[in-house]
Amino acid sequence: MSRSSAPQDFADRPPWTRPGFIAAAALMLIVVITGIIVAVSPPGSDDDTDTTGAPPAGTTPAERSPEQSLPTAVPTTAPTGVRWELVGSLPVPVSSTAGPKQVTGGTAAGYAHTPEGALIAAAQLSTRAGFSSGRESWEPTISQQFEPGPDRDRLLDVLRNAGYTQAEPGSLSQIAGFSYQSYTPDTAVIGLTFRAPSVGTPRYHVLSLTLHWRDGDWRMVAPPGGMWTSLNRITTDLVGVVEWGPR
Repeated sequence: MSRSSAPQDFADRPPWTRPGFIAAAALMLIVVITGIIVAVSPPGSDDDTDTTGAPPAGTTPAERSPEQSLPTAVPTTAPTGVRWELVGSLPVPVSSTAGPKQVTGGTAAGYAHTPEGALIAAAQLSTRAGFSSGRESWEPTISQQFEPGPDRDRLLDVLRNAGYTQAEPGSLSQIAGFSYQSYTPDTAVIGLTFRAPSVGTPRYHVLSLTLHWRDGDWRMVAPPGGMWTSLNRITTDLVGVVEWGPR
């Protein structure tokens, strides 16, 4: 058999000199180089460097995507899956999806970063900040879950120096509905409507409550001068209000 036609035996040759090893190594080198190019190239980039749809200067997708993914459509019907629990003598809403997630002592925190989460927070915090909820509730609620400032401090002073006694069950206004006056993922302004205890023609009053999203939760803005009456509006109907409350 001639030398050129004899079978080639590479068993005694170093592995890196065998043809199969060389071909595999070359293929692996191509794959690695291709992977590096893909890893360092921005998504969608090519030789034409098309800038269509590029993010505005000074922002990145990581900065914008959380805001863009947050829901902003406000409820136009009463939220479902809500149960009502007593705080003092007043019922407050609790939702498995909107919060609160943590109820400790007299405080309730951990609300969803959604319009419904802001609504539940408005009802919970305004009720727990009332004198009828008891000092073990209103003092930590206002101190920890209200935006700091002179109005918050004044509200605390008013309650600490209050000379009236605990209200009797049935003598306090209860939540009857809501309306969103404005909403963004940073700030919610909600008109919380309460039914006043009365005989004959129903009477309601609306508190315009402002909440800010800060430190991972909704925080209440204290009323001007620490007086809830500064946010209060009296009405005799529920026009424009989504009826909502304990049944």
